[in-house]
Amino acid sequence: MISLVAVASLVRLRHRKAIERVLREGRSWSTPLLKLIVAPNDLEVTRVAVIAGRRALGKAVRRNRAKRLLREAARLHLHEIRPGWDLVLIARPDLPDRKRQEAEAALCEALRRLGLLVASREGHRESPSEEER
Repeated sequence: MISLVAVASLVRLRHRKAIERVLREGRSWSTPLLKLIVAPNDLEVTRVAVIAGRRALGKAVRRNRAKRLLREAARLHLHEIRPGWDLVLIARPDLPDRKRQEAEAALCEALRRLGLLVASREGHRESPSEEER
């Protein structure tokens, strides 16, 4: 039996002017693997753009891997991000050599630092504490 699972898809931020607006007006947070720049939009949806520069990353294979890692990390955590933001993810030189989980952790850290997570994983507990019982 095949079960169909709804998979969140990214709404891509594609227009140059919109990306430049985020780069110019947005707040940012950097990690060793990525730089995240965010700016509010007037929509009910969060849009994502990924930048992997040739100067920083080199050949197309490394740039494409970096973009795939960042897009997948954003897609997996899209439901945790507050709606109404434009995100620009910029790949750093070490990113293509890392695993997907490391890219996810770096993105979550940046989102948490910028206050864009709806609910952090640290806030969820498996069982209630002694005080709550």
